[in-house]
Amino acid sequence: MLHKKSSRNNLMAKALAASVMTAAVVIPVATENVEAAPVTKTTFKDVPKSHWAYESINQVAEKGLVTGYSDGTYKPSAQVTRAEFATFLSRVFDSSERTTASFSDVSNTHWANDAIQEGLALGFIKVEDFSNNKFDPNKPMTRGEMSRWLANGLAHVNADYGKAIEEMANSNLTLIPIPEFYGGGVNKKDLPYIGVALGTGLLSGYEDFSFQPNGNTTRAEVATILIRFMDAMKKAPSDFTGLQELLEVAKTGTNILTISNFKKSKYGGYEDVLGKPHTYLNKTGVATIEHAIFVDTTGSKPKGIFKDMFFNEKGENKILLNKGIYAIYYEYTFKPSRDVSVQSVSNGSDMHFASNLLVDKSKIALFNLSSPTGTSKNEFLKGETYRYWAYNKTGGQPGRKFGSRTDDGSMFYYEVPK
Repeated sequence: MLHKKSSRNNLMAKALAASVMTAAVVIPVATENVEAAPVTKTTFKDVPKSHWAYESINQVAEKGLVTGYSDGTYKPSAQVTRAEFATFLSRVFDSSERTTASFSDVSNTHWANDAIQEGLALGFIKVEDFSNNKFDPNKPMTRGEMSRWLANGLAHVNADYGKAIEEMANSNLTLIPIPEFYGGGVNKKDLPYIGVALGTGLLSGYEDFSFQPNGNTTRAEVATILIRFMDAMKKAPSDFTGLQELLEVAKTGTNILTISNFKKSKYGGYEDVLGKPHTYLNKTGVATIEHAIFVDTTGSKPKGIFKDMFFNEKGENKILLNKGIYAIYYEYTFKPSRDVSVQSVSNGSDMHFASNLLVDKSKIALFNLSSPTGTSKNEFLKGETYRYWAYNKTGGQPGRKFGSRTDDGSMFYYEVPK
């Protein structure tokens, strides 16, 4: 569906307020309110070797991070509560730091009080994230909350993660590759934390690519997450290509330098032309580039954190693979000078400011992307302003160059070193 646009901020507000279009595959869970007292067993009668999380559950049990129950069970499908997850993370950090801050519904004798105090002291739990000074310790953790705690935990270990969170939070160029970004169902304030969780691989989407920020997490899932978290604690943000892509987009509107072989020239990069008008030579209207998202399609499989958002390797996109080509997904703002079609706009216009190649229809539906429905119908109407996605491509061979300019002479120009 093609979206009209009045302003960048209005679009973001509208996108985040809309309802989610896709249904996710969710693991059935049962609620468990309190974490068990430590049990020395590291094998559990309800976690057979065939269980998908068997190895992770054994690892966290051996480390004493997540314990079993006195009846010899682990309860892998039980939901993880706030009190439990505070306890799990406190065991990972094993810090002696505590704070004087407190919640009105967590007494000094509460079984998880010490862990919560540690979380507040280390900063993976923040008082301002809770309303009315209530922690609701028995409330199941949402994936949005878990992303926040995990990202804040990494920031405690390495301040660069805190900078990454801040950069994505403060940029109007931030783009997180989940359907809820444009479709709604996510708190905008959670997006930087979800970005860190996705970019580091701590959390991932479901089979329909949805993140389900308001969904819950099971004890089996959290075992895997804790193993990943301990690994991430040893690394810097620069060690994760996916996170670097997200940060480059937040800074410059593109991920080209992270995901491709192209280097920026002395003439400038995409950040120098974003939002600046480019008038088409065929006088069909004026366009601006808002994002330029690259997917590495040079090999047999697409690469990059945005690949699932735009590229369908089972659809018509597969013709791009194995040809040394990068796919470029452009987000445009376009104001037509007359009623016009995508095809008419692209005829005789600069290839980087207009394209008649539309994003795969399955991705448009899954990720709630704004796009024309076809190329020949006059879907752009004079007097309106539109925000939409289309794609283009460029070779990535040594010596390859490409670029363009806006009406005021601002340029972007990239090349692959020979």
